This record gives sequence, C-alpha cells and structure tokens, in this order.
Amino acid sequence: MSELADLISDLEQGHAGDPWHGPSRAAVLADVTAAEAAWRPPGGAHSIWELVLHMGGWSGEVASRLRGSPPKLPSGGDWPAVPSRATETEWKHALRALDDAHRALVGAIRELNPDLLGAPVATARDAPLGSGVTHAAMLRGVAQHDAYHTGQIVIIKKLFRGDLQEVAPAP
Repeated sequence: MSELADLISDLEQGHAGDPWHGPSRAAVLADVTAAEAAWRPPGGAHSIWELVLHMGGWSGEVASRLRGSPPKLPSGGDWPAVPSRATETEWKHALRALDDAHRALVGAIRELNPDLLGAPVATARDAPLGSGVTHAAMLRGVAQHDAYHTGQIVIIKKLFRGDLQEVAPAP
C-alpha cells in the first residue's frame, strides 16, 4: 500500500472503521444525545459537542491546506461555539458536518500528489497551528488528534452516564 493509502486507511479506521485502539469515532458518537453532547464536564473541560465541532473544523482546515491554502485556524475558530439551542436537530447537523469534513479531508488526500508528502506545510514551525511540518506529519497528526479527542468523548460519556466517578487529585 502507498503512504497516501496508509494515511487514508488510518483516518477511515479512526472515523468509522475498526481501529486497533478501540471504538471508532462514529461508534462512540452513535448513541450520544443532544443533551449529553451539550453537557459540560466538571472543571471546565470541553463538551462532546465542542469536541465534535473542533475535530470537524480541523479536518476541514487540513483539507484546505492540502488543496493549497496557507495554514490558518479553522474558519469557525479553534473551538466553535455550540448553538444556543442544543436540540437533537442541531446535534444531528453537527454530526453530519463532522462526517462531511472527514469526507472532504479524505477526498483532498486522494487528490494529493504523493511527492508533496515530504514537503513542509509552510516554512515556520507553529505548533498550535500545526505548520512547519511535512504534509505526511500533518496527516498523521490529524489522525492522532482525532483519536485523542475520541478518547475524551468516551470519558465524558462515562461521566455523564455515571459509569465513571470523578477522580479527586492525589493530596
């Protein structure tokens, strides 16, 4: 398999496949309600809804970079705001937008010239912006980013459902 095919496979597995690390993002989100998605965990952690908007925004931004746009924050910002009316309809819209952003990213990878994988995304390293690394590193990074946030969603679901007790810091 080519490196591009490997990168696509990693993203597809993490999104809705059978990844090695655990359930896919789609499997984790399949039974989440709008009320659960909008709930903010203790300590100011992000909600599931915020995480979904964040992941979708970054998938869209990376797709844009692959198509030649300069690195910037996602068009909706790093942490887009959850709609003031957290309805099931709005939640389903957020999930569809995440799926659409994922498909756009995979489509942009399929169009990418493999010779660009070793080329840098911008010249200056900016860790929060994810620039100054190779295209391949950026694509691996977005897969890692999504796996990390999917794990957070699993923990938030457990907290919301009472399956995980809040852990107090050690004295």
